Amino acid sequence: MDLSKIENIEEKNKLALQILDKVNDGDTIGFGSGTTSYLATIKIGEKVQKEKLNIIAIPTSNEIKELCEKYGIKIGNLIENKIDWAFDGADEVELKHMWLIKGRGAAMFKEKLNIISSPITYILVDKTKFVNNLGEKCKVPVEVFPSAMNYVAKELEKLGAKEITYRGMTENNNGILDVKFETITHELEKQVKSITGVIESGLFLGYNIEIIGGNE
Repeated sequence: MDLSKIENIEEKNKLALQILDKVNDGDTIGFGSGTTSYLATIKIGEKVQKEKLNIIAIPTSNEIKELCEKYGIKIGNLIENKIDWAFDGADEVELKHMWLIKGRGAAMFKEKLNIISSPITYILVDKTKFVNNLGEKCKVPVEVFPSAMNYVAKELEKLGAKEITYRGMTENNNGILDVKFETITHELEKQVKSITGVIESGLFLGYNIEIIGGNE
């Protein structure tokens, strides 16, 4: 990742520093994806090397996995390891309900696995990510089994999707549909997931998270 191209990097670096005190020797940590998580991984890696800590990372993308390996952080998995805590970023945050949209980096499946597997996930977000109503700025990413694309798109329209665009492929070789919903309700995440062919969505509604950041 080219650090010179990261927007709001000063604020994101400050956010990354805020979780360093949570890193303890022996921890198994879920590592999220995106630019803020990338910066946090660098900070954690530097602490691991300086203090000679032994931690295990459960990364949500190949990019984060490679960065962890660069700093000598051991890579684990959810079959053999139990997450103590996790961190991640978000594309949008609605504080009223503590709802998130994630997945613009195409890693929402593994990100959701980490969040549901962790007692607590710290969400690192700069001030540009806060909205009054979820979906104001971002479309909802939906990961779809490739041959189910047309069927899933039709079913999403039945749920109120106004715009559906194909974005590309995930690391899992599934397609991504970016979907605009005028209204997001607490049932929508389950409704989208229930469509045959949907692997996961970027809706994160009602999870055990703590927001680190501010919307000043």
